[in-house]
Amino acid sequence: MSGFVSQSPTFMNILIIEDEPLTVLGLKQKIGAINPVTVVDSASSVEKAYELASRNTYELIILDVDIKGKAGTGTVERMKALYPGTAMLIITDLEEGIYGLPYMKAGADGFLWKLASSAQFDEAIRAMMVIGKYASTALQHQIIQESQVNRSLRYVNPLMSISERERQVMNHLIAGKSTGEIAAILNINKTTVGTHKMRILKKMQVNSLIKLIEKVTMLS
Repeated sequence: MSGFVSQSPTFMNILIIEDEPLTVLGLKQKIGAINPVTVVDSASSVEKAYELASRNTYELIILDVDIKGKAGTGTVERMKALYPGTAMLIITDLEEGIYGLPYMKAGADGFLWKLASSAQFDEAIRAMMVIGKYASTALQHQIIQESQVNRSLRYVNPLMSISERERQVMNHLIAGKSTGEIAAILNINKTTVGTHKMRILKKMQVNSLIKLIEKVTMLS
């Protein structure tokens, strides 16, 4: 995310949503130094930003979420829904280790701590202008770890959640035995067999015996 290939400057419209004039000035200077062919608008409130965005198309929005009235993850979600083609960089005093991932998950394309070094600011703005993405090395690691955890949870074998009794019922179902036959073999009533069957289908995330057989065959 922080690595990118240099390109020739291309014209861009950029919107800065920030209520501190000195911060706006500093950002405009950095943007101008990186890419002189830009038009940079600024808004001191989220409401003003929506007004400007209704009249102009922006390639990049830089949003200070500490702006007066605050701009939570809901604001980011709404902006990305309204302007899906616009890259969004969050700048904030909030600690990256705690707030970086939630804002990125809400749809932000970049996250930058306001107290980052000048060089890191330059890197972040350049990356956002060139590839529309930026995250510090530490935040990249968080994103990767989150992705790995989600992938692991997503691919946990559902057979592992089947109890011993449910496995007995499932094996008889797969063998083609009826509810009554299974009840007699396991010495339980038919209602209990039906309850086990529903739980098995739910745990295996299927809605028919045919699908159950297919999935068990695939996962076994």
